[in-house]
Amino acid sequence: MIDVELFRKLIDVREFKQLRQHIDTLEVADLAEIIGCLQEEREFIIAFRLLKRAKRGLVFANLPADSQEKLLAIFPDVIVTAFVEEMNPDDRTRLLENVPSEIAERLIANLSPDEQRIARMLLSYPADSIGRLMTTDFVTIKDSLDVASALAQVRWVAAGLDKNLLYNILIIDKDGIYRGSISLPELVTQDPTSTLIGDMLHGDYLTLQANDDREVAVDNFRKYDCDFLPVVDQEEKLQGIVTADDVFDVAEEEATEDMHQFGGQERLDTDYFNTPTLTMIRKRAGWLAILFVGELFTGGALKFYDTLIMQMGFIIYFIPLVISTGGNSGTQSAALIIRGLAIREMHLKDWFKVFRRELVIGICLGTLLGVMGYLRSTTWDYSWKISLVIFSTIMSVVIFGALLGSMLPFLFKKIKLDPAVVSSPFIASLVDLFGVIVLINIARLLLLQ
Repeated sequence: MIDVELFRKLIDVREFKQLRQHIDTLEVADLAEIIGCLQEEREFIIAFRLLKRAKRGLVFANLPADSQEKLLAIFPDVIVTAFVEEMNPDDRTRLLENVPSEIAERLIANLSPDEQRIARMLLSYPADSIGRLMTTDFVTIKDSLDVASALAQVRWVAAGLDKNLLYNILIIDKDGIYRGSISLPELVTQDPTSTLIGDMLHGDYLTLQANDDREVAVDNFRKYDCDFLPVVDQEEKLQGIVTADDVFDVAEEEATEDMHQFGGQERLDTDYFNTPTLTMIRKRAGWLAILFVGELFTGGALKFYDTLIMQMGFIIYFIPLVISTGGNSGTQSAALIIRGLAIREMHLKDWFKVFRRELVIGICLGTLLGVMGYLRSTTWDYSWKISLVIFSTIMSVVIFGALLGSMLPFLFKKIKLDPAVVSSPFIASLVDLFGVIVLINIARLLLLQ
């Protein structure tokens, strides 16, 4: 495989023949990865000129969104239109979603009438719906045909389609209602004249609704391990198909968004190195400011108990231990529950079952860590009463953290917010405040009264 630096070097020394030979040996995905790393306009132009015409649209479809936008700005409309026309409908929809509306409208206007109709139809579905994911490239045959006629029809449409789309053939009735699917091997092994397509159907099939959220597609593909699923409207008329590679992209996007939000920042639209520094600052600054304000309450609590802290100086040494222990407990619980809700391992109605279980787990973990804190206190030659304060505080904050981390995702899910917004820093801020208040008040209760 050719790497990016060698690619650039061959461009710089104008070794175009050698570069073309390397390009011809690379897969489309590898070419897109390399071209996506290029920065200069002339590098983009040379790279696409050296590509075989049949590969240009495929490579363009696999480029990162920011690289696609660069190429849209560099190349004239006639070349860009060729790229966009060659893209699969689902890939083209993703491109049109990401570019500014005026550019999207210009691109659609330059397409052929048939492709314009398909592009506008797919964009008419709600954002994040299954309709935006589907492609209209598939093979259909009527259930009333015999096998010989069906094979003739498949041969007739095969020339214009990706050969991978020919393996599964979708069956519809005279009204366009989806009836099921059969594989190409099933079709060719039947008697060509005496077997009707309708007689080959099993009657059990899965479908997706075009207006459903795309997470429904992810759940179905995960559960049933499909290569594709048909998409129908409310009347069960076939609209398109969703393929496994598109669902994989969605699952990756959802996981990335959850990970970023759980870390206390907005989701990045591109990878780390392709995200501008100012954009990175903007996406991280908001959450950091919110969390900073949250920690001000912790500082306010310390200030409020200033006199008591001066009387019980040992408290200052245990504050980091107490608040970090509670925060870690909350983060663990939140991570488990957020994942469980995301993959439908649990539902809103299960909140009390989770509460009871996390309470038991919190008590057990709190006791374990509390004993460790007690022993640490005694090794510093503090009295048994002070050690008891540390034990009681750690046990309390671990239980609180476990319950908070497990219940907040359910709350956010209930009010239609992403549970991943319950980020690790957010939980830690709440547990910090709770830990400081509990530590000081337990110490006052046991030592000053």
